[in-house]
Amino acid sequence: MERPFPPCQAACPVRTDTREYVNLIAWGRYEEALQVIRKVNPFPSVCGRICQHPCEAKCRRGALDAAVALKELKRFVTEIETAPDAVPEAPPVTRGKVAVVGAGPAGLTAAQDLREMGYGVTVIERLAHPGGMLNLVPKYRLPERVLRKDVEAILARGIELKCNCEIGRDVHLSDLQADGFQAVIVCAGLSRSRGLALPGFGAERFVAAIPLMMDVWAGNPVPVGRKALVIGGGNVAVDVARTLRRLGAEQVTMACIESHAEIPASEEEIAAATEEGIHLMPSWAPKRVLKRDGRVAGLELMRVTRVFDDKKRFSPQYDPAHVKAVAADMVVLTIGQAGDTSWTLGSAVKLDRRGRIVADRDLHSTSEPRVFLAGEVLNGPGSAIQAIADGRRAAAIVDQFLRTGLLKSPPPEDRAVVGEFPKEAHDKLHRLDRMPMRQVSGPERLAGFQEHELGYDEAAALTEAGRCLNCGAGPTIDEVKCASCLACFRLCPLDGVKIQKKMVAAPETCQACGLCAAECPQGAITIGHWPREQFREQIDRSLAAKPARARAAVVMCAHAATSKSETDDTVVYLRVPCVTHLAARDLLRLIANGIEEIRVVLCSPAACKHASGQQRAKQVLTAAVERARAVRPKVTIEFVEAGQVLSESPSVQGVSQ
Repeated sequence: MERPFPPCQAACPVRTDTREYVNLIAWGRYEEALQVIRKVNPFPSVCGRICQHPCEAKCRRGALDAAVALKELKRFVTEIETAPDAVPEAPPVTRGKVAVVGAGPAGLTAAQDLREMGYGVTVIERLAHPGGMLNLVPKYRLPERVLRKDVEAILARGIELKCNCEIGRDVHLSDLQADGFQAVIVCAGLSRSRGLALPGFGAERFVAAIPLMMDVWAGNPVPVGRKALVIGGGNVAVDVARTLRRLGAEQVTMACIESHAEIPASEEEIAAATEEGIHLMPSWAPKRVLKRDGRVAGLELMRVTRVFDDKKRFSPQYDPAHVKAVAADMVVLTIGQAGDTSWTLGSAVKLDRRGRIVADRDLHSTSEPRVFLAGEVLNGPGSAIQAIADGRRAAAIVDQFLRTGLLKSPPPEDRAVVGEFPKEAHDKLHRLDRMPMRQVSGPERLAGFQEHELGYDEAAALTEAGRCLNCGAGPTIDEVKCASCLACFRLCPLDGVKIQKKMVAAPETCQACGLCAAECPQGAITIGHWPREQFREQIDRSLAAKPARARAAVVMCAHAATSKSETDDTVVYLRVPCVTHLAARDLLRLIANGIEEIRVVLCSPAACKHASGQQRAKQVLTAAVERARAVRPKVTIEFVEAGQVLSESPSVQGVSQ
């Protein structure tokens, strides 16, 4: 039976296996964790910085204490794996050519997927560098080296890139078709800022967000004056406001029509802006531009009484009598973006009466055969991860169309999602604080565009990854082997096991501690993320590598052990995700092969997420050693609470408490 999605994975637009990569990080298997992310997301480094992380909003840990820091863990694993990625050999071109317009996240994702399918792919980009609108994300949020790292890994798959080439000006759709491209996917994004019909609009120093950020990106001088006013409440508005502070504006105000509770920018961005001295004015809308000698002198604002009607439709209402004037020598408009449709001229791509491209959003198709859309040009403003998902979907549709001649949407995901964590189980779990991100302080970071979020170090990442509840990774039951013996029922720390002829574990309650699987006398239980047979093979390999010399073994909880010093030929070192996964028969296997001293290194009780599981594991393993002493009287077992500290001494005696 297919396991249910953890809610975090179900919320991710590309269905990143969040639980898997977090657990691999917790076990110190960083390269494998990065491979899990790259399997569906070609921009792991970018998303580790700027993803809006919808996965975290659905993390079931959030109802207990705080959501697992999935974005920060993604960033950690892209940084700790510092060795250059081995670029696999590009597959041969066997399925013709496809052109992709736009080297942003949607376009480059579609290009990579199509290249993997065997198509020759050429990407056309109007800017001087690939990355699309990601280039305009301020460097304090997304350093250029981070964006380049992901882009270069994508292009290394054998994708041709043409920069400084604009569709509709330097090359036309008809040119691409004449050059033998069987399909074109336009991922041109939203490259124009929307205007606003205001009295006085057009005054000098009344500017739009995108041209301003383009100048900042290009390194052009941007005079900002002393007082700046930003109109808008989204993340772009926050980016502009924080950029103006770094460019020297002494006073920056953000005014938006939304109330404080409705501001569309993320809470993290709003908090960072406030730290940097940016003043927020929610529920205020522009009424007219104030000018002096043809230059902007400020803005007259009127109070907003509501933004949405009773049916949650956008329907703002104002109180024109409640007016406030805000002085400013620069005003930046960030109320939305629009696409440039000039590339459609001379083609069969139709526009509607409002100048929008006529397209089928489900099929990504336009009125011109073999011309498709993806990303914001199709769906409107969105996040980078949404654009990545859209690029993947477009590539799949184009591939099917070119192979079969059929336009068909990919089938929807109908996999079940793990439900809410039962409130009655909350008190049985330890509260574990979310690890804070290291940051440069607000005043210090205004000195320039250096990155102010510094990421997790290894100890913090291991601790944070250890907070994952392993939703949906619980037991699979071999009903033929299950004897309904009640061992699992008695051992479950969360009382989540029932016996209904055979063992049944509630996926909403189970957090895959592994006690039931470790102690099932019939071996009828398998934990999804814990390959027990592989662990037994690891024991055998470790013993075989140290013939006749090993007399001691150190078995370490992955969340407690950080030492890489495991070179002593007299000691066998083994790691488990948690000691709850360690079965008595695993210790007996060691003892049967001559091991006389076993030290089990635990994380501290306060850091263990498995409730009473640690204590139960101690009882089970101690009983196993007592049974072994009937044959081997000298066998000893010791439990050590080591937290994150493990001595560099390779001997068992070197494990510190």
